[in-house]
Amino acid sequence: MRLVGMLNPFSLAGSDIASPEQVESTLRELYSSRPHVMATLGIALASQSAAWSGAGRAGVVATVVAVTCLLFRILIEYFYVRRASFPVQERWVLLFVAGSLLSGLGWGISCSVLLYGASATTQTITVGVACAIVQGAAGRAFMMPGTAFINIALVLGLMGIAAFLDGNYVFIPACILYYCFLSSFIVQMVRNRMGQLRAEEMSERLLKELTLKNDLLRVANDKLAEKAFEDPLTGLANRRKFDETFDEALADAPERQTPISLMMIDVDHFKLFNDTYGHQAGDRCLQVLSKALNEVISPSGLLARYGGEEFVAILPDHDNSSAFRVAERARQAVQLTRIIGTERSPPSQTVSIGLVSCMVVPGVSRESILAAADAALYEAKQQGRNRVCRDQNLGATSTDAT
Repeated sequence: MRLVGMLNPFSLAGSDIASPEQVESTLRELYSSRPHVMATLGIALASQSAAWSGAGRAGVVATVVAVTCLLFRILIEYFYVRRASFPVQERWVLLFVAGSLLSGLGWGISCSVLLYGASATTQTITVGVACAIVQGAAGRAFMMPGTAFINIALVLGLMGIAAFLDGNYVFIPACILYYCFLSSFIVQMVRNRMGQLRAEEMSERLLKELTLKNDLLRVANDKLAEKAFEDPLTGLANRRKFDETFDEALADAPERQTPISLMMIDVDHFKLFNDTYGHQAGDRCLQVLSKALNEVISPSGLLARYGGEEFVAILPDHDNSSAFRVAERARQAVQLTRIIGTERSPPSQTVSIGLVSCMVVPGVSRESILAAADAALYEAKQQGRNRVCRDQNLGATSTDAT
């Protein structure tokens, strides 16, 4: 904050970088009437000394002026605290400046009245009270330095005039020197205040940037974790995701007391397809078929690419009949799907499916379920492909033709 800005009585130090909450807190402190209560008590003490020394009229005038200023400050503080608007509107700044300048003028008048023609004791008390008042104003000046400069000038200026009229000429240079001392103190306080606000503003900005970067990093980590469980060609779950999900399903099934079904799916004659139409056409074929399969299976369970042209599907809570219906719909969906986007490739493709359904009981393991599904798939291929074969009780295989 430049010196010119400090001299502006309506300028709040650091308002350009302070948050609305900080501005409100600063004005709330400035509106506080506590320092004015202490100033009024000090002036009342000096007035009592004046009354004891025979200057009762001066004491009454000084006290009335000080009390009037105090009541006005209490009144505007009351209205400020109970205002409805937020953030702080400009009119509240203007009202504070008016009240502050009125207090400075009132203190200056009260101290001048008590200083002029008073006893040495009263003058000493008055000067002490005045020093406490202007020192207190200087200590709070880092919030609104321009108003404090004027306040201190009013108090010391009016007291200097009273001392000059009373013949105490040395008081004037003392007031000037004291004013210069307080001014340098205020300037340093404002600089410290600005440094603090800039540090707080930078800290808040860095915290927001750090929070944003952490959020972006968390999103990136989530996407990376998803990619770690995703097959890059088909976008389905990969073998790693299947293993994890299958283990969880096997662990939950006994507690839930529900069956679990597993489908082994193999694209028919896929090696011949690759040799005939090329690997790019083969990749496109897998992408198209995996989408058709997933549309049927994903509402019921998890479809994963097991390796090459082989897929595997987990169907929790599906018994033999319901799992077979899903498997048959998946087989038909593939058969009805046209493979577009590849040159010279056949219009459609078929799959063979091996299905096993069972309760997870002692003696039934991950390996036994996989072996049974694989055996059922082998049987489907042996019987001519494009069909679903299901294993009964992990061993007795029955065939469902196309």
